[in-house]
Amino acid sequence: MPAVSVSAFRRWPSSVDMLRMHGLDFLTGEKTMLLQRRVCGIVAGLVALAALGLADVQAQHAMERITGDGGRYSIEMPKGYTSTTSPRPDGGTVHQLTYLWKDSIGQYNVIAFAVIDPPPGTTKHFDLWEAQRQVAARYPGAFPTRYQEIQSGPAKGISFAMAVNSNRGQGVHEIAVKIYGLDGRLYEMLAATRVEDRDDPTVAAFMNSLRVNR
Repeated sequence: MPAVSVSAFRRWPSSVDMLRMHGLDFLTGEKTMLLQRRVCGIVAGLVALAALGLADVQAQHAMERITGDGGRYSIEMPKGYTSTTSPRPDGGTVHQLTYLWKDSIGQYNVIAFAVIDPPPGTTKHFDLWEAQRQVAARYPGAFPTRYQEIQSGPAKGISFAMAVNSNRGQGVHEIAVKIYGLDGRLYEMLAATRVEDRDDPTVAAFMNSLRVNR
């Protein structure tokens, strides 16, 4: 079947915003008016979350399993995550879960999960490889560190990570991404941390928790 253009996928701005808060301003070519409007809303949400007080990075945060679409998928997120759902210009929807906290030196760690649905009734599928290329293209200074093909139930996917030098003197950061596709739906998982925190137990629990059932 033909692949859906990933232009709508690129409009999901959560990783854009969160990495800006993380001190990683390496994005190019994505400053459309639509993106700017969505970015403003997510930035406000993350700032509000930060103002509530952020947990310490040393221990795994309390997790809860969230089930979506009557059991179509489930994932573990730290308690206190934020949830938003927004329409896509093509008639589809984006549902995202986000959690932000500070590490041991006061820098932000971010994890985010997005479910990106095409318009109702479509028979087209997202192109995972093009989606991966678009994510990598956001960070032209990034160095790929690992890559593998993955699967969760019937959903096939790709897992990759990139190392990025912070432009604020905060050292090397790692951006870890998993992308799955099934029946026109795209699942994206993202974790952005300093390299020293890439094995943080909260990050590990999140990145290994997605279960796609049908």
